Amino acid sequence: MMTEQQRRGSSRPSMGDVAAAAGVSQQTVSRVVNHSDAVRPKTVEKVLQAMAEVGYSPNFAARSLRSGRTSAIGVLATDLSRTGELRTVQAIVDATRRSDFAVVLDRLEPTDDLVGAYGHAMKRMSGRVDGFIIEGLELDRLDELEVPPGAPVVVAGPTCSRFSTVGCDQAAGVRAAVDYLLALGHQTVHLVSGPAYSRQAAVRRQAWHECLETNDCDVPDVVVGDWTASSGCEAARHLKAAGATAVVASNDEMAAGLIIGLLDMGVRVPEDVSVVGFDDILGNLVWPTLTTVRQDFAAIGQRLAEELMAQLQGARHEPTSEMVSAPLVVRGSTAAPHH
Repeated sequence: MMTEQQRRGSSRPSMGDVAAAAGVSQQTVSRVVNHSDAVRPKTVEKVLQAMAEVGYSPNFAARSLRSGRTSAIGVLATDLSRTGELRTVQAIVDATRRSDFAVVLDRLEPTDDLVGAYGHAMKRMSGRVDGFIIEGLELDRLDELEVPPGAPVVVAGPTCSRFSTVGCDQAAGVRAAVDYLLALGHQTVHLVSGPAYSRQAAVRRQAWHECLETNDCDVPDVVVGDWTASSGCEAARHLKAAGATAVVASNDEMAAGLIIGLLDMGVRVPEDVSVVGFDDILGNLVWPTLTTVRQDFAAIGQRLAEELMAQLQGARHEPTSEMVSAPLVVRGSTAAPHH
């Protein structure tokens, strides 16, 4: 028996063709196309198979005109040169692809008024996307952010009463690193911090400081870097002069540079100085392998996408806050102090 689509010749297959091939109603096909939870898995499988057989693909442009929705989300970030942020964006793209959402990515130049820059970017993208994910790790004054009317926003960053947020439990990760080094027998732990303007660096620095005070340890002077391996390498000279036996670097790049700088001066890692990084990007790519705090960038990106899509589908209205754990991963760059 010829299908309706075959009788029409080469015209575009319709939902009616899919419904006839699958033996279901057009309403059921529509629910499958729109990812409704009201259809049984076996029926979903049958409809998807019928869609493939008749060559049907949803007309998202027409659906957008009818619904006022674009089936696209905007992702805004200021720094895509670092591996962690790229991993987060990749996870967002992977998660949205499974739900037929497209991603429109925009990178903003660093500025003294990031809130204004983000607001302008969202206004510029308004009408092309249904909602926004903001890489807001360094974004202050979130309550002042101007958002296009009706557009949900999810932020990668610390808790905010206005928007749903997904972040990494950085403070707990730093405390785990410091406690581990102290348990090995080190009298105190030095810190190579990120730059003074960074909110993330400030969170890690505060957690380090509080953990040392809680353990009645001396709090050494902070060595400030700029997230790069070269600044970690430069820090090695200061740490050797200070007699450091244990160091936490605020990211893996600075930790790797620190190891190189120490070895160049004849200081052994971990026999003379134990080094811990943060992010777990380079953990198995340096020697000795790097003990580090793991940021699960993939999980953060996936949860950001899931939270925004839940809001777009009307499943959630009140802001939520989620912290992804940051466990310490012990490798070869740490050991008990050498006496």
